[in-house]
Amino acid sequence: MRDFSAAAGRLRSLSLGAKLLYSAFTVASLIGLLVSWRLYGAMVQDAGSAGYYAGAPAIAPPPAPTQAPAAADGPALDLGPELELPAAQEVPRVLVEQISERKLLEVTHFHLFSVPVYVLILAHLWLLARLPPWLHTAGVVAAVAASGLHIAAPWLIRGAPGAAALMPISGVAMLLSLGAMAVVSTVDMWLPRRSRRGEAAPPAETD
Repeated sequence: MRDFSAAAGRLRSLSLGAKLLYSAFTVASLIGLLVSWRLYGAMVQDAGSAGYYAGAPAIAPPPAPTQAPAAADGPALDLGPELELPAAQEVPRVLVEQISERKLLEVTHFHLFSVPVYVLILAHLWLLARLPPWLHTAGVVAAVAASGLHIAAPWLIRGAPGAAALMPISGVAMLLSLGAMAVVSTVDMWLPRRSRRGEAAPPAETD
């Protein structure tokens, strides 16, 4: 933890073992973000955020039109106007059951004990990268705000289905902010350390 109390730029002077460890964490973080995005799509499916969390009616895909079988060898049969299929069929609406409060509490409980730790470690690595102080602050604010909104979004949507856009918006914001933290920190970590004269310093000794 003493690495996290150092000034910005400390990432480049870490030992090889620490770089390997932190790089493995950032790669796992990127994979976790992508898997979470796929999981969200598989979870809500056609119902969308409003249907999954608030039980709002969802539009079901139209059924495939049925056609009369064509004769193998012979002229086409005229079935008459009373047997013809309608030109346009009304798309049915399917009522999706609202997620239970117990299940939503379980999901929120898990996220509250995992997402903050995830953001905390990535943000510390971000703060150790050689970046302007204003960019350090902006990145931390964006990551904390996006993750907090993403945790709160299911409850907001459950009470107001019209706020369904908060789920994908906060998810994309998390993907961009935390993904940028992971990528930038990893790249900066493996750049050669610079001495005071601007020359590349020798690699740090392993523990």
